[in-house]
Amino acid sequence: MRIGLLALISGLGRAACPPLPAPPETVAGPVAPESGPDRAQSWWVPIRPYANQDTTFLLETRLYRPPGPGPFPLVTINHGVPNDKRFLRMTEPGFEAAAHWWVGQGYVVAVPLRRGVGRSQGEFADNHEDCTVEDFVAGAYVAAADIKGVAAYLNQQPFVDPHHIIIVGNSVGGFGALAVAADPPPGVTAVINFSGGLGGFANGTICGGEASLIETARQLGLRAKLPTLWLYAANDQYFGAVARPMFEAYHAAAKPPASFVALPPFSYDGHATLYRADPTVWASAVTAFLARLH
Repeated sequence: MRIGLLALISGLGRAACPPLPAPPETVAGPVAPESGPDRAQSWWVPIRPYANQDTTFLLETRLYRPPGPGPFPLVTINHGVPNDKRFLRMTEPGFEAAAHWWVGQGYVVAVPLRRGVGRSQGEFADNHEDCTVEDFVAGAYVAAADIKGVAAYLNQQPFVDPHHIIIVGNSVGGFGALAVAADPPPGVTAVINFSGGLGGFANGTICGGEASLIETARQLGLRAKLPTLWLYAANDQYFGAVARPMFEAYHAAAKPPASFVALPPFSYDGHATLYRADPTVWASAVTAFLARLH
């Protein structure tokens, strides 16, 4: 379940030493004033990822909002992870350009960091370290648990329209978003998967094998309950070669509509498109997808 180190650091980054996780006494909600034209604000978002436990984790999250009290539809943008896990605690919420675009469309935007990333509480749970035990289905649902927890908390906020929530994910976050589409919480209406996949390396190899990743996509398709949009750049160095086969397996199994858009090459690795590219690269495809939801 790996993405490029470059892609992560370019979208998320602290150059200083890793900060400590949030202290236990930290309470949920906003922890800093709003700033800038998009009303950027740091929040602690509580999640309970384990159905049989009451354990709560606070996730470092950045919120952006349009002017006014709302309620507004919500989009959450969910990150990938670096190959080198030493960088996990050095990250902070990114996707500023993408968030700005969504705010311009009238959405509240949440950019959370999953457990064990940045200052979010808990241990990093997204992946195995050993390719021989790579379980792509389990990995997708682990990421989905945190994504769903954020949506469930924010749909209770007065400035959020609880009936109109869209989940966006990049890389591991994209495959986690597909798992959300298989078991969506109330209010989630669609999923957008940018460069989604698990176990990828920049040399084009897949830890656990391409066949396993394609089969995982098929299984997620069988369980799909929401429309999905898949976007992959032509020069994605991680999942470009397997993107179409994954989508075709998913699409053949899924009952809700699923569509694939091939984005143009971006820089030297299109896997970083959502992190680093100008939103005009993907805005027309996303706008058309949103129009079909209504």
